[in-house]
Amino acid sequence: MNFTSLIAKKFMFNSKHIGPSRLTGLIAVIGISLGTMAMVLSISVLNGFESRIIEKIIGFEGDIKLSGEIEFNQSIQILSSIDEIDSFIPYTERVGLIINRENKSRMITFKSIETEMISTFYNIKFVEKTESDLPMIYLGRTTADRLNLRLGDLVKLMSPLDQNIVWGVPRSVKVIIGGIFDVQILDFNDKMIFIPHEVGKKLFLRKKDFDGIDIRLINESDPSKVKKIIQKKVTNSHLETWSEIHNNLFSAMRLERIGSLVVLSLIVLVGCFNLTTTLMLITIQKIKHFGILTAIGASKNNIHNIIFKQGFFTGLIGIFFGFLFSLGFIIVQNIFGLIKLPEDIYFTTSLPMIINASDLIVISAITLFMIFISSLIASKRIDSFKIINSIVSDK
Repeated sequence: MNFTSLIAKKFMFNSKHIGPSRLTGLIAVIGISLGTMAMVLSISVLNGFESRIIEKIIGFEGDIKLSGEIEFNQSIQILSSIDEIDSFIPYTERVGLIINRENKSRMITFKSIETEMISTFYNIKFVEKTESDLPMIYLGRTTADRLNLRLGDLVKLMSPLDQNIVWGVPRSVKVIIGGIFDVQILDFNDKMIFIPHEVGKKLFLRKKDFDGIDIRLINESDPSKVKKIIQKKVTNSHLETWSEIHNNLFSAMRLERIGSLVVLSLIVLVGCFNLTTTLMLITIQKIKHFGILTAIGASKNNIHNIIFKQGFFTGLIGIFFGFLFSLGFIIVQNIFGLIKLPEDIYFTTSLPMIINASDLIVISAITLFMIFISSLIASKRIDSFKIINSIVSDK
């Protein structure tokens, strides 16, 4: 430990001078700790909800969506040979009408798939589900509520874009409500109805092939890397990862994270104001000590370093306790779920909290920068004192 660091620590932890400087120093440490803690907890909550949203999106759509003017049979064989791909499901989409028994209708997107795979490929929570010999469709809770539909109800599907060649009227098919799902994010509950392929073939007369393929990857696979692999093997393909499809949503969430850091860093800034005041009070209290150090050969830079390191060490203590309490709370919350949430609103039973090493680095950088500026300002203020004259006894 060098000379300036040793003197700085002696001044910091000297218990003989208990007064305004000790009080303001304590307030500074508490302010920096609270600001650091608030930033960590805020970012962890945003990360937690973002993680839940990603799970819901991937569960409803898959990791990658493949479309374009491609040969689907050949593409399916290629996808089967890629190790990073866990499963995939071809689909056909068309906007159409769903009509209940009271002839009340709603425009919605029909997604034709192998409905036997709906529970294995898609990670969708079904509120209700049943079995029937008739063709079954699966719709969202919002759509069901708008049309007053219940499990087992008979409804009619109509595709206005696919008209009967002879009569010139839209094709329609009667089906049974086989399941009602509740995704709870975006507009998924009122966006799409899953229908069997055989129903889709009857409705979509103008469709000659699939519209695309939903792809699910094995755990820990990077969608961007797998996307590049598929692009090389499947020519004329159009591929989008889940993050690209919902880029606007995640851009807004990133801005929200930045906004939270900016606002909550103001707490740290207030703590740093107190830190500057504390260092100036300590400088006044220790002015004779600085005069003695100057008399025995300490340079002006040494005096600056002593004051600066006092502030920096105090700030580090604040950061340490801020991280300690916030990380401890996150661990306790994730284990015991102390803060409960209504699942029907927040699609989770307890407050989700996730913190990454990169987040801690950013928060540390913001806090340390403010502490650095505050300590630097205080260290420069000593130039306004005549240190060497302070060792002359008052008459």
